[in-house]
Amino acid sequence: MRRFLLIFLSLGLILSGCARKQAHPANKLVIWESYNDEEHAVFTQIVEKFKAQNPGIEIEIQRIPFDGMEQKVLTALASKSTPDIARVDYAFVAKLADKNAILPIEEEEIADIKDKLVKAALYSNFYKGKFYGVPDQTTCIALFYNKKIFKAKGIKNPPKTWDEFVEIGKKITDGKIYAFGMHNSLWWTFPFFFSFGAKFMSDDGKTCLLDSPEAIKAFTFKVDLYRKYKIEGGAWQAGAINPDAGFRNGKYAMIFNGPWSIKSLQETGIDFGVALIPEGPAGTATTVGGTNLVIFHKETKPLALKFIKFLLSPEIQAFWANELGQIPLRYDAMPMVDTIKHPYLKVFIEQMKYATPRPPLPNYTDIELTFNAEMEAALSGQKSPEDALKDATKRVNEKILKEEL
Repeated sequence: MRRFLLIFLSLGLILSGCARKQAHPANKLVIWESYNDEEHAVFTQIVEKFKAQNPGIEIEIQRIPFDGMEQKVLTALASKSTPDIARVDYAFVAKLADKNAILPIEEEEIADIKDKLVKAALYSNFYKGKFYGVPDQTTCIALFYNKKIFKAKGIKNPPKTWDEFVEIGKKITDGKIYAFGMHNSLWWTFPFFFSFGAKFMSDDGKTCLLDSPEAIKAFTFKVDLYRKYKIEGGAWQAGAINPDAGFRNGKYAMIFNGPWSIKSLQETGIDFGVALIPEGPAGTATTVGGTNLVIFHKETKPLALKFIKFLLSPEIQAFWANELGQIPLRYDAMPMVDTIKHPYLKVFIEQMKYATPRPPLPNYTDIELTFNAEMEAALSGQKSPEDALKDATKRVNEKILKEEL
């Protein structure tokens, strides 16, 4: 049904472009955002700073629930009532670009900021040779570890390599406590793939490569953490204690997590640390997430870009990072982060250097679901890791990706 709606809408979009029903002044921006309460408060301050520096500019902010943004935009496209700027998830950019629903951003239009932005975040907008958005928020994951458990087991430092990870894991796991709690999904598995040197997609974005020898070695290692070494607590299973909950109650000594969890973990009083994800044959690696800003209308595109560049200026990025404890999007804003106030950000900023861009794919959700099912089959012992990856990759290449071409 959802795919049918997209196809139906695309027919109208190709004919109508990004036109609006009603006239709209060139000095006004309507922005749809989906920030949480703390982020919204900081974003509002940034908007006021922009307006103070640009008298006569009007900005109307509309808050949309994050989970409802995609449907809200689709509905607005059908009724020709889209905003000037919308904050959307990485995965939605390619869908919109594929249907001619958003404006491409020419490289010369962002030449002054392009090389200053975190590459993995910026290139989540790069689709079929063009940029279709600019990042407004980025994040990655690192290794969280329970210092109290480490100390009790006589372990001084977090593991730097996957071999050390297994060695430490055997010391920690005792039947009540497991060394690791992991997610099953493709997004959370990317650090394993990338640290073993595997690639997700071909450079042209037309072929999934997760059946490569490197990918098979990586996923076999992940499965072995549960089935062979028995140091992972089965957190990936439906109905099990999930990684975050298990870390909080002391069941799992290590998990992958992101900066979004820092504040709530600190409030629990857990003595924890954050370290780089262990190195594989290709080094440390992480997976990147976040949101992008897309532009819908030609008449307000210059003003939209002006606002976006203000949001992405070094000073504003440092302000955002220090107020919220988040990773700045500009490399030259990273030294401005208050690591005394936010000590863990130093690790995430370093980890972000090893982030691999995830190519925008209109059917990414279908790809993820396909891999999730096959990976679960391997973790549960129904298939070998190699067969699971080969079956998923074949289905993605022969069916899902062909639908996009």
